[in-house]
Amino acid sequence: MKIGFYGASRAGVSMCFYLMSKGIEVAGFYNRTYEKAKEAANLTNTRVFQTVEELIRSCDVIFLSISDSAIEEVSKNLPQELSKNKVFAHLSGALLSSAIKVSCRGKFSLHPVQTLRGQIEDIQKLSNAMFSLEGDEKGKEVGKIILQKMGNKYIELKKEDKVKYHLAATIASNYLIGLLNFSYSIYKDLKLSDDIIFSMIGPLAKASLENFLKDRLNSLTGPASRGDISTLEKHYMVLPDSQKSTFLELLKLTLELIRERGQFDTCEKLQDFIKSKGGN
Repeated sequence: MKIGFYGASRAGVSMCFYLMSKGIEVAGFYNRTYEKAKEAANLTNTRVFQTVEELIRSCDVIFLSISDSAIEEVSKNLPQELSKNKVFAHLSGALLSSAIKVSCRGKFSLHPVQTLRGQIEDIQKLSNAMFSLEGDEKGKEVGKIILQKMGNKYIELKKEDKVKYHLAATIASNYLIGLLNFSYSIYKDLKLSDDIIFSMIGPLAKASLENFLKDRLNSLTGPASRGDISTLEKHYMVLPDSQKSTFLELLKLTLELIRERGQFDTCEKLQDFIKSKGGN
């Protein structure tokens, strides 16, 4: 089985490195901007294809490693005769394999639950990553062969679950960065240097994540967990008006975990506090 990449994206380059590290043959890259394909091919020591026809002829499986918004349009315009006996895939976490519009032997989506930077160091990240697989029957058959060679754990998604799955991943990754930056901005108001701020945020965030993974229900600490309304009131008052609603929404999220722990008295205190500030 020989694999090729249409698109020299970071995800494509990272997956190329990883597949090759597992002994899977990768032919190389095609990109509409030739220089980008050449750069990716040089980086991964693979071939650069000057035309999409050359790529398809040379490969059994072609990954469309391009932006989500381009997959449908690009796949519509692939050469039909060359594509009909090939398997096509994409790496999108949000789109279904049906976004691939070319008539072909099989289609699947293979998504690593990991952030990728298009570097050889991503091999280590991907070695511990969970993957999701979705596709038609032939596509899934090929996807499972690739996953078996990679040795990664994976989940097989139903079509109707794909968007919710991707939402959960973006919350744990992208929106977590937004939350950490919220903390950073408050520290920055104290005129602290980045080195000092990161030396506080880093250990706190790492310990919190470790605690959550070990014992989710009992990982929450701090004033919300204790129902310490006096401290929550002080926190609320020092925030600018533009951030007060964000604070209340975060409290609501922690309240769900506190309720699951059975701390109903604490939940009632928090709900009363949120309502007193105009929250629902």
